[in-house]
Amino acid sequence: MDTMLTHSSGADTPFLSSSQSRVWRWLAAVAILGSIALNYYSNAFPFNGQSMGMVSAKYPTLLTPAGYAFSIWGLIFLALTVYAVWQLLPAQRANPLPDAIAQPLTLASVATALWVVLFAYERLLLSLLTMLVILGALAITYGRARRLVLAGAAPRWTSVPFALYLGWISVATTINCIIGLQRLGWEPALNVSVLLALLLLAVVVGLGLLVSREFREMVFPLVVAWALVAIWVAQRGAYPELGWAALIGAVVVAAGGLVLAAGRGRHVADV
Repeated sequence: MDTMLTHSSGADTPFLSSSQSRVWRWLAAVAILGSIALNYYSNAFPFNGQSMGMVSAKYPTLLTPAGYAFSIWGLIFLALTVYAVWQLLPAQRANPLPDAIAQPLTLASVATALWVVLFAYERLLLSLLTMLVILGALAITYGRARRLVLAGAAPRWTSVPFALYLGWISVATTINCIIGLQRLGWEPALNVSVLLALLLLAVVVGLGLLVSREFREMVFPLVVAWALVAIWVAQRGAYPELGWAALIGAVVVAAGGLVLAAGRGRHVADV
């Protein structure tokens, strides 16, 4: 993921003609709003007769956070909606950021909608592959957006929706990986499961600190901390050692992210 996030801005930012720019911006807006609409529709009229929460409850993991954590989707959707409208405004026609991210953002939004359907129908391995597509597309989207922000080519807030989105998807991907392994029949001893969960927690914390350092980013690690606190809430009773590890990880990634975000990332400095 570090590789995807650290290419030079000129190497991975596509050139779009005026007509292509309009088309891709509209596609991105439609994909964003369509994905959000499908998500809310699936809650009101669940696909396969079961909501995302019902499916998730069938496949509990040691890293499944408390239910309140998923309310962050409301903030993510709000931020994406604001961005979708903003990038269509006439005043933003010359802004390079929407053109730079329209294609991977469209892919991420379409894949998110597809994931909702696949997960509802318990096509868990396909949903995991789709989640990996979302993760990759968002990594490219965020990397391009953040570099342009740090270069002063776009408003500071415009990378925030993608930091929120990528932060949450990064945590969700680890959970989906465990669910995928369970679907394949992987049933390790409890101590092995706890060890794997601790390892994945360390990976997520490390990722949060890495993004903070490379991109002077505070939003991403705060999202990770939000998820880790919710894991502590969910697991502190049954698995106290795992719960406390999650809480310590939340403190480390939040505090460390604040310190690292105050410096200059070694790759971003070259933008």
